[in-house]
Amino acid sequence: MALPQVVFDSKEIQLKRLFDNTEKMGYKNPGLPCKKIEDVYGTLNFGEIPENRPITYASYVMSIDGKIAFEDDEVGPLIAKNNYLDSAGAFADFWVLNMLRGNCDGIIIGSGTLIKEPSYSGSAYDPDIIEARVKAGKPIAPWTVIVTSTGKSIPFENPVFQCEEVPVLISTSPKGFENLKMEIKKDYFIVPVVESEEDKEKIRKLINGNKGKIAISITGCDKETNPEEMFKVLRAMGMERVLVESPTYCHYLMQKGLLDEAFINTSSVFVGGKATSIGSQNNSFSSIDHPHSEIVSIHIHNSYFLYTRYKLMYGVKPNR
Repeated sequence: MALPQVVFDSKEIQLKRLFDNTEKMGYKNPGLPCKKIEDVYGTLNFGEIPENRPITYASYVMSIDGKIAFEDDEVGPLIAKNNYLDSAGAFADFWVLNMLRGNCDGIIIGSGTLIKEPSYSGSAYDPDIIEARVKAGKPIAPWTVIVTSTGKSIPFENPVFQCEEVPVLISTSPKGFENLKMEIKKDYFIVPVVESEEDKEKIRKLINGNKGKIAISITGCDKETNPEEMFKVLRAMGMERVLVESPTYCHYLMQKGLLDEAFINTSSVFVGGKATSIGSQNNSFSSIDHPHSEIVSIHIHNSYFLYTRYKLMYGVKPNR
């Protein structure tokens, strides 16, 4: 199965940068060299890459009241697509996701994403960005990293498992692996946890020697995974930047202080009610202890969409 492609008109989706804080924040790590990105978004730089884990960033579009899906149809992109005032702005939202996929080495999703989005393919769709990845010596598609503590109900008929160009890693718990073994429908190999430099070299050899197979990472104890251990594995696999597309896992990583950035596009629609928001299935942060953020940049498309980038900050205490 070939990767789907979508043609994006640079002029139609071009964004205007209203605020840029990257120089002050010391963002000097260049993103993917790509003229399309320069034309539409401008310069995209990142912070320093940690030694033992990738840079982690999330990307979501939300309504003005912070909802990421409608209650009657939970497909996330509809928050942008169903903004009837600015169809080009909605297309620009989709392209920003493409830009961030093109800049990453791995995309973290949950099995729920695969169920809600049965056409999910795990790649950038913009042929210009794909071409830029190839020119930069990157694989056509980043790793699709499926996080599942239970190891159950993964839809193996999904297109992401049918495309040879998309490498897949399933991250699960010891108990989850016992369940996964009974459901998995493709050849797989186990990626060990990282405890030494020798483990990193072993992982690299395993990756090269098992092309086309699903990689499985088992971390944590019993039914719980260990995200710190998982990120060490991802880094050893060569991943320097990872995009988080699972809202539930995004919130979980913030609870662990492991999410570095969030790209939040705001569509000027109102949803209300009990519709899904980021982390709505998790426990709330308290009024005393909660993540903060600093704005990295702000872009706009007409007057119906904002595209904001935040750097997450943890352990901030009140000034008393």
